[in-house]
Amino acid sequence: MYVSEPSENQYMHSWYAKLVSTGFAGKQIVMYVHEPSLLIVLTGGKSINTTLPSFYNRLPALLKRNHFKQEFIEREMQLLREGFVVSKTNSRSMLGSMNAITENIEGNFRSSPSYDLINLDKIEDIYLGWLSYDPSTKKYVPARDYWIKKGLIGHS
Repeated sequence: MYVSEPSENQYMHSWYAKLVSTGFAGKQIVMYVHEPSLLIVLTGGKSINTTLPSFYNRLPALLKRNHFKQEFIEREMQLLREGFVVSKTNSRSMLGSMNAITENIEGNFRSSPSYDLINLDKIEDIYLGWLSYDPSTKKYVPARDYWIKKGLIGHS
């Protein structure tokens, strides 16, 4: 159940968050996942409250690295600061996607020799290529395609 509705033409309203183990004692990551695109933002920490400032910094950096249009980034960040939702879900599809991403990311973390060498930017960028099921086309497509179809990623 959403607390608020998205603003008109707001794309990044609905987010889910999950605590992800790094395999290093006392070091955890909060993974934010956007529905429906499965865009992920990774922040070091253990709670939504303590990681929101990092989320607000990391999201536009992720979008810029991946050639999203600057006007889109500025508008969405303004709208996110005014209100967005991080909520629980009972959607088996969303939970399945988040669990698969979590399992894969935790494996990536555990292959790192130390917590300090984990490159969150690289991992976020990789997951823009993560395949998800698009019910409208009945095909598996990369998360990046969601944004390309909307015309929100410019040329590199």
